[in-house]
Amino acid sequence: MLAQHVLGMACTRPFRADDLFVEVTSAAPYAALPRKTFDDILAFVATGGYALRSYERFAKIRMDKDGYWRAASPSVVLQYRMNVGTIVEASMLKVRFGKGRAGKAAGGAVFGGRVLGEIEEYFAETMVTGDTFVFAGQVLRFEAIVEDSVLVTRTTAGSDPKIPSYAGGKFPLSTHLASRVRAILAEPQSWSELPQQVAEWLQLQREKSRLPAREELLVETFPRAGRFHMAVYPFEGRLAHQTLGMLLTRRLERARLKPQGFVANDYALSVWGLGDIGQREATQPGFIANLFDQDMLGDDLEAWLTESALMKRTFRYCAVIAGLIDRKFPGQEKRSRQVTMSTDLVYDVLRSHEPDHVLLRAARADAATGLLDIGRLAEMLARIKGHILHQPLSRVSPLSVPLLLEIGRESVYGEAMDALLEEAAGQLMTEVME
Repeated sequence: MLAQHVLGMACTRPFRADDLFVEVTSAAPYAALPRKTFDDILAFVATGGYALRSYERFAKIRMDKDGYWRAASPSVVLQYRMNVGTIVEASMLKVRFGKGRAGKAAGGAVFGGRVLGEIEEYFAETMVTGDTFVFAGQVLRFEAIVEDSVLVTRTTAGSDPKIPSYAGGKFPLSTHLASRVRAILAEPQSWSELPQQVAEWLQLQREKSRLPAREELLVETFPRAGRFHMAVYPFEGRLAHQTLGMLLTRRLERARLKPQGFVANDYALSVWGLGDIGQREATQPGFIANLFDQDMLGDDLEAWLTESALMKRTFRYCAVIAGLIDRKFPGQEKRSRQVTMSTDLVYDVLRSHEPDHVLLRAARADAATGLLDIGRLAEMLARIKGHILHQPLSRVSPLSVPLLLEIGRESVYGEAMDALLEEAAGQLMTEVME
């Protein structure tokens, strides 16, 4: 945002760097801005940075002989006016049936068929060839992403098809609310103030499993349907839980427990796979506590970010807002896929030749706060250290029922959805009561 502001100031009237720095730091959000960071942003707008300075297209401003920075050309001003703004629309990809072969470019995937609709790009990037997902009332097999399309085929094979998710569906759970929920669970005397069904549900959980104290983390392990589940109840919000789920699956893979997937909601997460985590804890006491060690936010997180598409997506938003990549040109507008390919190329160049580039730093900071909730997760891992409560079970627990309803749930609307959920919930509660 500051890079866009610097360019906007130059397009309005020439300015001196010292004067603009004083003005910027007079605003509360930038009061603690280091001068070096400001200079890095100024250099980025002027040249694109060390790795990009050889390309004239990235030089947006220049300094005149009197020490004033001004727009490099009238075309820069025009481009700025056409692209100004800090809202970046989520990139959408068409979901397309195939009828031919795309050749090596798409790994031999099918292409060219009827369009079923659109999904957000970030969801498509979480899948690999062979994954299945539910869309337009049917189960589809993911083949590849080619240009602006997700190529799919119909399938009946594959268990637990994924459900497309959208950035707008992420709801926060505040720190204060999470703390209050944990307090309610730990204070049975307050349950009389809750709706009767909720109080009965918590009482059933206490009878069939356990409830954590305010500062404890409850971890349940149990078998179901030929797989082994680990249900975790941090009450820290969906973003933190999704990040925790991704990191836990990496650790379970290294432990050769063959995790197959995870789901997360605002209150809990569940990881399932072919290996029995409860049995591993029985033979190696402390195994589960080590899974939640704070060091997962070090090398594990860095390795996952490097491998994932999330950092490229975050960098894309930063690059568009900062003015590195233009979305609109006179007489034309870039397709989202063209923007994606442009920013992905720049991202790879910067990672290789200038890993400390100011935009890469901004992307890491954005991912840590807006997409991963790293600060919240770090506080949780510190809070639960030495306070992990493992409860091995022979069957599903009452608290885990909402989590298991998320796994492989087919996207149906209206009364049909209510009927399906009621049937699934009834089946799970029957297992709980057995």
